[in-house]
Amino acid sequence: MRKAVGIGGLRRKEAERLALSKKGNELAQREIEKLQEHIGVMKTHLETFVREHQRDIRNNPVFRVQVQRMCQLIGVDPLASRKGYMAELLGVGDFYCELGIQIIDICLATRSVNGGLMSIDELRERLIRRRLKGSEPVVNDDIKRAISQLAPLKGGYRIVDFGGRKMVQSVAREMNADMSTVLGLAQQTSKFTADDVSMQLGWDSDRINACVDDMLRSGIVWVDYQNISIPEYWVPAFFSQLSGASLSASAL
Repeated sequence: MRKAVGIGGLRRKEAERLALSKKGNELAQREIEKLQEHIGVMKTHLETFVREHQRDIRNNPVFRVQVQRMCQLIGVDPLASRKGYMAELLGVGDFYCELGIQIIDICLATRSVNGGLMSIDELRERLIRRRLKGSEPVVNDDIKRAISQLAPLKGGYRIVDFGGRKMVQSVAREMNADMSTVLGLAQQTSKFTADDVSMQLGWDSDRINACVDDMLRSGIVWVDYQNISIPEYWVPAFFSQLSGASLSASAL
């Protein structure tokens, strides 16, 4: 018959467990300290690299994006503070502040036209036309970063995705699932009809009318009654590239 473990045996096992736990914590702490030391060295080297390539970072948008991603990989957020040392070194604090102001101006100027929804490509084209000659080039990644800095303004500025198509939303409203689904249908032709929605999605007329009414009220779609029997609903955020020149002249 197996002998039961006594009080002394239980205490020894508990002491062994605590000793192993303490040793494990010590090893983990040493590894963390080594990792922090390595990261500190990497940050120092990155700071030196940025100082030596400031001009290229400001003038080459592709290079700028690559450097910013390097910063993120080692836990440095150059935009965490406009007065942060990396933002100052990169020269991006004022750059993104200026870009954010220009994005707000363009979105406000075009809201009556597109209902506060614009493709990121169109926004970039408008920014390029608006910025002074000789200003730093702008790419879509710059726009995303600038918009992320607008969150504290509570203006609804954010990037939304419709079937892989990046759009900039500039109104403080939540787009419901039905609206997003219908907009997805209109991506290729920039328009849709109630019959299109019924045939492709199988929705009944009440659901379609409720969704369309919401989109009309928000200004996301326009209605065309040229075909009286079947009204067409156009999405200006999608067809603006075809008529971008005329919209630019009127909005900006």
